[in-house]
Amino acid sequence: MEDKRTSNTELIGSILASARWVVVIRICAQSFSWIVGIIVVRFISPVDYGLNAMLEAPLELLMLFSTLGLDAALVRLRNIERDELQSAFGWLLLVNGLLFLAYFLGGGLLAAYFREPSLAPLAQLLAFIFVLGPFRVIPNALLNRDLKFKLIATVELIASVASATVTLALAIMGFGVRALVLGVLTNLVLQAAILMVRQPWIVRPRLGSNTARRMMNFGGKVALFRALAQLADKMVSIIAGPVLGAGILGTYSVSMGLALLPLSKTMAIINQIMFPSFSRLQDEPQLAGYYLERSIGVMSIVLFPVMIGMACLADEFVEVVLGEVWVAAVMPLALLSLSMPFRTITSLCRPALMGMGRIDLSLKSAQLTLLLLVPLLLLGVPYGLFGMVVACLVTEPTVALATIQLCKRAFGVSFAGMYRSLRPAIGSTAVMAACVLWSATAFEQSPGWLKLAGKVGVGAAVYLLVLRLVFVEQFHAALALLTGRQRNEMLNR
Repeated sequence: MEDKRTSNTELIGSILASARWVVVIRICAQSFSWIVGIIVVRFISPVDYGLNAMLEAPLELLMLFSTLGLDAALVRLRNIERDELQSAFGWLLLVNGLLFLAYFLGGGLLAAYFREPSLAPLAQLLAFIFVLGPFRVIPNALLNRDLKFKLIATVELIASVASATVTLALAIMGFGVRALVLGVLTNLVLQAAILMVRQPWIVRPRLGSNTARRMMNFGGKVALFRALAQLADKMVSIIAGPVLGAGILGTYSVSMGLALLPLSKTMAIINQIMFPSFSRLQDEPQLAGYYLERSIGVMSIVLFPVMIGMACLADEFVEVVLGEVWVAAVMPLALLSLSMPFRTITSLCRPALMGMGRIDLSLKSAQLTLLLLVPLLLLGVPYGLFGMVVACLVTEPTVALATIQLCKRAFGVSFAGMYRSLRPAIGSTAVMAACVLWSATAFEQSPGWLKLAGKVGVGAAVYLLVLRLVFVEQFHAALALLTGRQRNEMLNR
């Protein structure tokens, strides 16, 4: 028993140490990307963002099938044999080659479906993403398996800074949607090149059916889950794009992107850590459940004030940061930001379930999202932008509550435990939002930039004060978890 506890202590220590490095590196990368991304919005029109959303919808769905879930299977294998690596490489080459041809040759169909002829050449350019697929997927999986999160984050930092710089330069030069496309390609080319150097792995590819079948037994379910989750995210573009056009879709796309910004950038870090980490804890459901509740509590303290703060400041943010051309984004940005705390809970639960081997429960959560979102979108599209937003507002809290219920089957978690973890963030954020809205009268006659800065200052001060004075224990516990000082105490529970 003591040996097992010592082993757990070392494992958690390794995970937390790597996680802290990842957080520092990713914050640097994401801060640069956020700043550049906001500047880019000023040089690219809503129509161009709409075209980009039309390209992304089918591309990202195909990219999910490009891995066949073999990356997840490699992460969960206790020992990787050479024939398993060869088989994974062979199948990835074959599948990605077929997907390259499908997207390259299907550019005309994409243009016809969305009634935008300019999509065809852009799709042919983006198709080369699939050629790079195997050379990113396999080294990433091997590094994740060994918990080498710091190296992965460093590679992504270099690629993110380079691609953001390229995107900004091209946007200023008037490349429009092509700036976004070439920025994505730059990012993926650099990742593949650096990973090939830092994680040598090249083997002779082979199509071993028996070996691949064993790996795909789990990996195929992961690929299906990813496809369903991504399909839900792209349903707005698929359903509303042909009806509402590129302009309205671009406004929604930018609004959702900004509302999701804190979560999407953070989950890029968390997903990288949670799946392999919970895979190591799959024989310890009680410990895993405890860490899931603590993770949700810590992330809510960090993210909830940013999300609700964005909802309170949407008007000033759009006026000062995006400019008058984006004034239609105020309403969707404010309302979508209100739904993001629920998305946070769902996004943290799903990779933890997969790590514990309960991909069936993650699949049920993703299926529920589609079952709710699709009919709501079909009902909402005739009402334009507002109808699309309402569909998301109804879907997110429903799916979050259902996902917590599913987690009860795999972990020792409960609604009461989740509430205890979330209470500091909910209470402090509610007081913060009330004070920010109340302070509006004090800045009513101020310039836009001063009004925005003043409200941000009020919100930050109130939030930290309430958290520090009212939720003292949870505040210090969150800090201790991030710094690793309470590692032994948690394992002794």
